Amino acid sequence: MRTSTTRLRARYAETDATGIVYYNAYFVYLEVGRIELFRELGLTYDRHLPIVETGCRYHASALFDDLLEVETSVAEVRSKGFRLDGKVFRVGADGSRTLLVEGFCSMVTVDDENRPVPLPPAFRAALGEPGTGS
Repeated sequence: MRTSTTRLRARYAETDATGIVYYNAYFVYLEVGRIELFRELGLTYDRHLPIVETGCRYHASALFDDLLEVETSVAEVRSKGFRLDGKVFRVGADGSRTLLVEGFCSMVTVDDENRPVPLPPAFRAALGEPGTGS
């Protein structure tokens, strides 16, 4: 399974009045991880890769200026798309990690008319062996 790790800080603009990171910001963190995974794999992230399903399970909250680590991994490769899983951790001063969020994102490849098409060979090769399904 291919995995990418990205570090970032919880920004003030992503928090509520109490300094707790707003729930929707985690989708942005997961997107940062997704884009970094694509970059590391040499893949292009464009309009031909719409998201068809996404979700998050929240375990704990981040606070303003927390150091966060986003792990993104290829969970499944199908004939016309794939699923990426992501986890967001808080990194402590001692290097410990606390799981904050587990999420996923399913994407498909489409043509210019937004019809699903087979996953391009470059994506199949970079993401790994295909799973079953379509």
